[in-house]
Amino acid sequence: MLEELDKLIDFIQIEYKDLTEKWEQSVYYHKINLKSNLVCDVLGNKQMLEAIVNYREFINENNIQLVMDFKQFNTDKSKISIRTKAKNSIEYKIKNYVENHENGKVPINKCFNDLFGIRIICDKELTNSQIAKIVDSKYKNLKCIDSSKETYKATHIYFKKNNFSFQWELQIWNKINEIDNIISHEKYKQDYIKWENENKGGKK
Repeated sequence: MLEELDKLIDFIQIEYKDLTEKWEQSVYYHKINLKSNLVCDVLGNKQMLEAIVNYREFINENNIQLVMDFKQFNTDKSKISIRTKAKNSIEYKIKNYVENHENGKVPINKCFNDLFGIRIICDKELTNSQIAKIVDSKYKNLKCIDSSKETYKATHIYFKKNNFSFQWELQIWNKINEIDNIISHEKYKQDYIKWENENKGGKK
């Protein structure tokens, strides 16, 4: 299973590099320092909000090709899925950070490190230390985090070119944790849907 994960990480780096270069040449691109600009700045800056939403649109335009590219990693040992963060989730996350995380004085890239995400569910259990060992030894440019919290159990790896590029997130789940992790994600989803209904009358 470690060998399959290693191949997936290599592949994501290639895909991320190619799509990031394409993004930088697209009409959607706004050059914004995502480390020095903060989440709280987004509320009063239309261009920053557009940069986030436009990246989401750019990824969606390439979604069919991405699905086809990642399909090869679905095997009897692992299941792969990809997703782009929903627009209402983006809006809720900004609101949540401003209200609950240092008044939103957090770098944009730290908040929006998962606009595009890949998830692998491993049939054979992998520990965070096993995954971290691979990343530390071979992928010095990647950030590997034990993102387990309460019933959610996972390791996340982040792909980043520079402070002007949105990150991609790889979630690594073990099959034994799949149900609890899905329940945890659904709880978060219910929170932002509730917020949307209360603040926008349910409009999308």
